Amino acid sequence: MELQNDKCNVKISIDTTYTVDSADNQFYDMEINLRHIKNSDFYKVFSITIDLFYRQYRVALVGDFYSYDEDCAILDDEILTILQNDTITQLRITDGSILLFKEFDCFGCNMGIYRVQQGYLICGEIEITMLDLNFNKKWQFSGKDIFVSVSGKTAFQLCEESVKLYDIEDHFYEIDFDGKLISENQQSK
Repeated sequence: MELQNDKCNVKISIDTTYTVDSADNQFYDMEINLRHIKNSDFYKVFSITIDLFYRQYRVALVGDFYSYDEDCAILDDEILTILQNDTITQLRITDGSILLFKEFDCFGCNMGIYRVQQGYLICGEIEITMLDLNFNKKWQFSGKDIFVSVSGKTAFQLCEESVKLYDIEDHFYEIDFDGKLISENQQSK
């Protein structure tokens, strides 16, 4: 994933070679392991390169094994917000300092975080979760099955006033940003 604004360019990828507490890892200016994950645990490491246009540094962010590097972050001015399944970490891009680390309850894996006017929308395989601007849970929505389309339709679509979803059984849902169901129907196969 790549994000950019007038202050920096951020690249996030998965470092498959990283081992917790190993001296043989590639060089990182900072290594962040806020869950105190040990090498025996299942984990995944985000390799984050922050280019401030006058200097560059790299951060290794150790997190949940079920973390995905697409749609995993939001860059807002000098704040980088990163989703790793059921945790959110906020870093100040100018120095890499941790502004916030929050764990939240969820069912299934979370794959994407999106900024909307009401807060932050988290797209998961089983739930859509709305967090307020302080990352407190406002609501959750679940369908009949996991949000994956086998018919080639877009399983998750963020629209201006709503979210459109398809589950694995091709069932369609549209919800507003208050978590209320606008419409639903079973698609014919």
